[in-house]
Amino acid sequence: MTDTPVAVTASESPLPHEPVKKEPIKNERPKSESPRPAKTGRAVAWLSLLLNIALVGAITAAVWWLWPQWTTVQQQQLQLQQLQQQQTEQAKLQLQQLTEQVQQQLALVADQQKQQQSLDLQQQQALVQLQLESKKQLSNGRTWQLWQIQQLLQLAGQKIWLEQDMPAALRLLQGAEQQLALLQDSSMQPLRQAIQTDLAELQKSTVPDLAKIQLALTSLRKTVNDLPLRQSERVLDETPVVAIAAEADWQSTLIQHWNSFWRSLVHVRPTQPEDLSVLTAGQQLSLRNTLQQQLLLAELAAMKYQPELYQAALQQAMDTLQRYFAAADPQVSSASEQLVQLAGLAVAFPAPAALQSTAVLDQVMRQSMVESSQ
Repeated sequence: MTDTPVAVTASESPLPHEPVKKEPIKNERPKSESPRPAKTGRAVAWLSLLLNIALVGAITAAVWWLWPQWTTVQQQQLQLQQLQQQQTEQAKLQLQQLTEQVQQQLALVADQQKQQQSLDLQQQQALVQLQLESKKQLSNGRTWQLWQIQQLLQLAGQKIWLEQDMPAALRLLQGAEQQLALLQDSSMQPLRQAIQTDLAELQKSTVPDLAKIQLALTSLRKTVNDLPLRQSERVLDETPVVAIAAEADWQSTLIQHWNSFWRSLVHVRPTQPEDLSVLTAGQQLSLRNTLQQQLLLAELAAMKYQPELYQAALQQAMDTLQRYFAAADPQVSSASEQLVQLAGLAVAFPAPAALQSTAVLDQVMRQSMVESSQ
C-alpha cells in the first residue's frame, strides 16, 4: 500500500497564518572597487593631527626636562666668571706684593749703599786719626807697618762681608802679606802664616757667575711676551640637517625627525678646568707682567747673593709658567728648562765666618804696644 501526497492549502493548514515579508534586493558592490577619496583624505588629516599633537607633547616634555639643565649651565657659567674674577684679583694682589718686595729690595740696596758710604767715611776718618796717633805715639817703623797691615786686613773684611768683592779682598790680603815680607821679622811668622791660610781658603771658594745668571734671566724676561698662553679649545658642534622628504613619504619623514630629536636631546660636552678657560687681554697682560716681575725679583736676589729669595722667585716663575702657559710649545719648554738650570745654580756668596789673620794681628799689636810702653 503506497502513500500518495495530499495537497494542503494555506487556509487548511493548522499552522498560524503569517504574512510573507519581501526582502529588499541589496545592491552589493564588487570587492575590487576602491574606497572613496574623501575618506582617504580624512584619514590622512587625522593621522597628521595625531602626529602634530605627539610632536608638541614631545617638545613640551623636552623643554620641561632640559630647563633645569639649562639653569644649571647658567649657574656654572656664573661660577666660572666669579672664579676668573677671583683669579684676576689674586694675580693683581700678587703683582702688587711682588712690586712692594722689589721696592723694599731697592730701598734695602739704597740703605746698604748709604751704610757703605758712611762706613767708608768712618774708616777714612779712623785711618786719618790712626795715622795722626801713630805719628805721635809710635816711634819705630815696625809698629807703623803693623798699623798699615791692620788697615789692609780691615779693608779686606769689608770687601768680603759688605761689598762681596772677592778679587779685591784677595788683592788686599796679598798686599798685607807683601808688607810683612818687607819687615823681615821672624816674630811676624805666625801672622804671615795666618794671612796665607786666609788666602788659600778664599781662593778655594767659588764665586757665582752673576753675569751669566743676569743675562739668562734678562733674556727670559724679554721672551715672556712671545710665549703662548694655554687656552681652551672650543669646537662648534655641527648639527646634521635633516632632509625634508616628500609629503607622500611621511613615514621616512617621521623617522628622520624622531632620530634628529634623540640626537639633539642629549648633548655630551667635555668639561673645561678653570685654568684652561679663555682669558681676556687684560688677564693675559697681567699674567705676563707677573712672570716678568718674578724673574726680575730672582735677578735682584742673585745680584745681592740671597739664595732663599732667589729660589722662591724662580719657583713662583716655574709655577706660573707651567700653570698658565702652553707646556707643549717649544718656547715654553725651553724656558722651563732654563729655569730649572738656573735653579740649580748657587748664588750664595762663599764668605768665611772670620779671618784668622785678624785675631793673630790683634795679639801682635797688643804685644807691640806692651813692648813700646816698656
